[in-house]
Amino acid sequence: MVSKFADEQQPTTEKSKSPSSQNPWKTFAVFSGATMQLAVSVVVFGFLGYHFAAKTHHVWLTILGVIVGVVVGASGLAFLAKQILGDKP
Repeated sequence: MVSKFADEQQPTTEKSKSPSSQNPWKTFAVFSGATMQLAVSVVVFGFLGYHFAAKTHHVWLTILGVIVGVVVGASGLAFLAKQILGDKP
């Protein structure tokens, strides 16, 4: 009861700065876009690895392409997480 009263007495500018007051649809859009970026990078680099593996007859190039895609996609997610948490890149 006391905490509800204290929350109502805070100025609105402090409430708008907290991450919990962000629009949930905006948060969903940001994270679904980041997930799509991860998936696309894995598929694209996997396809490139498969293409080079078919030309050179080395299967490990496909695996290398998928691993590079995961690294590239994860670095994009890490950059996004830093921005959302407020850290400087």
